[in-house]
Amino acid sequence: MDKKLLFPDYIFESSWEVCNKVGGIYTVLSTRAKTLQEKLRDRMIFVGPDFWQDHESLYFKEDKSLFAEWQWKAKEQQLNVRVGRWTVPGEPIAILVDFKPFFEQKNDIYTWLWENYQVDSLHAYGDYDEASMFSYAAAKVVESFYSHFELQDKKVVYHANEWMCGLGALYLYKMVPQIATVFTTHA
Repeated sequence: MDKKLLFPDYIFESSWEVCNKVGGIYTVLSTRAKTLQEKLRDRMIFVGPDFWQDHESLYFKEDKSLFAEWQWKAKEQQLNVRVGRWTVPGEPIAILVDFKPFFEQKNDIYTWLWENYQVDSLHAYGDYDEASMFSYAAAKVVESFYSHFELQDKKVVYHANEWMCGLGALYLYKMVPQIATVFTTHA
């Protein structure tokens, strides 16, 4: 079989540690970013939480010209995103998403998760809510991007790293099944 047929046109990779240097997954993602960027040329897009908001980050360089029209569309869809470059070798595109507005929909999101996958959020604790709202927001960002750029005829992969991004993978699996989903645990 021709390996070109199996290679994706776009990869969206979500992680709590995209442009957020808090642990070992940051190292894993940032060290392979250069190779993926060389192969995909700006079709390798990392999605991470926007903890910086209006503050300067050492790990992210905003570029309002990248996907400018889509950025406006995303805002119309109540998706607060910043697009730019992750300041690691290869400088891949990164989309940072403000997930805090989704806390208002938390109960509806968890109801949907239970009804579709029987994932029990009632007994969750710790940072479950924060990670889940980020994961949901990341998936909504990818769904918006996919729709806006009409990627239906492209091979698109959503790669979710660790449990913190699992809800997003489940959302896309159900809502946009044309996007292949991959989940990696780093334990």
